[in-house]
Amino acid sequence: MPTTEFGFRELTSLLGKDYRPEELRECVSMLGVDVERLDREKIVMEVFPNRPDMLGIEGFARALKGVLGIETGLPVYKVLNSDIEVLVDPAVKDVRPYIAAGIVRGLTFTEERLISLMNIQEKLHITHGRNRKKVAIGVHDMGRVAAPFYYTTSGPSDISFVPLDMKEKMSLGEILEKHPKGKMYAGALEGMKRFPIILDRNKNILSFPPIINGELTRLSEGTKDVFIDVTGTDQTAVNQALSIIVTSILDRGGKAYSVEIGGKK
Repeated sequence: MPTTEFGFRELTSLLGKDYRPEELRECVSMLGVDVERLDREKIVMEVFPNRPDMLGIEGFARALKGVLGIETGLPVYKVLNSDIEVLVDPAVKDVRPYIAAGIVRGLTFTEERLISLMNIQEKLHITHGRNRKKVAIGVHDMGRVAAPFYYTTSGPSDISFVPLDMKEKMSLGEILEKHPKGKMYAGALEGMKRFPIILDRNKNILSFPPIINGELTRLSEGTKDVFIDVTGTDQTAVNQALSIIVTSILDRGGKAYSVEIGGKK
């Protein structure tokens, strides 16, 4: 089972009350997790694979609220219509066939919240996403790009962009050979002659899934609106990952908007 770790202060903040560790210990165990540590500093536990929503602190707090009687029943999240599309090139069916997307607007990020979002993203990649091969998630600053978006393919040397944590443009082939994330996850694209990419209206590259996002759309404390893409080899798993990421963000504020997946043939 995957092990996850949350700050105790952040958890009680999400619960809306300053609980003592001993007050939560029994309730936490009722969620079916294996608690390794629970004190004023942190909570460390193993989460069953059938509850990927509890890999992030927002989802875990949401589940714990039910046990504590703070908020019972299934939470309801309102999703508004954005009129934004992701146009899908039929060529992706032979590369990485499935995609889902969403938007959350009106956010206020802090360093703590950015770290929390990155943590749930990576936990989902490792577990639910089978090291990104089955599912990979991209979260982007929408203020840097323009809709509609395009999910298509490219040859290894056809295009280049600045990947996360780099300062110069690299081709897709160079990323797989030289970028740390490229070398780590290149196996997910082994044997492919063309690779999946996500672009905006102006041909800016948001993502080279399942490898790396572009530096252009890196999140910061100034980010107000985010575009989330989830790609993979299983549509159900892709949809589940999108729901987990979007609801985790919404539990901190903002409004959710749907994205139409179009252009499929």
